[in-house]
Amino acid sequence: MIKEQFDRLAIWQKHLIERLEAAMSRPITDADLTCVMWNVEARTLTVQSMPLLTELRARNLVSNVFRTFSPHRRGNFAPGEL
Repeated sequence: MIKEQFDRLAIWQKHLIERLEAAMSRPITDADLTCVMWNVEARTLTVQSMPLLTELRARNLVSNVFRTFSPHRRGNFAPGEL
């Protein structure tokens, strides 16, 4: 991902991109971003199309939706933080 694009994202979006990169064990590219859909109201990132969705499934990741809140993760954002 180009640094300028990353810098323009909201904090919660940056956090989700970083989580997706960690899950994929590689940096997200501009081409990957065309496979992603943002839900601003729910603050989620959904991988919705190929080829990124195929790669996600090949890694046996359980979900294609990344949320800003995870009950199993420490350091969740409080509603007013983002």
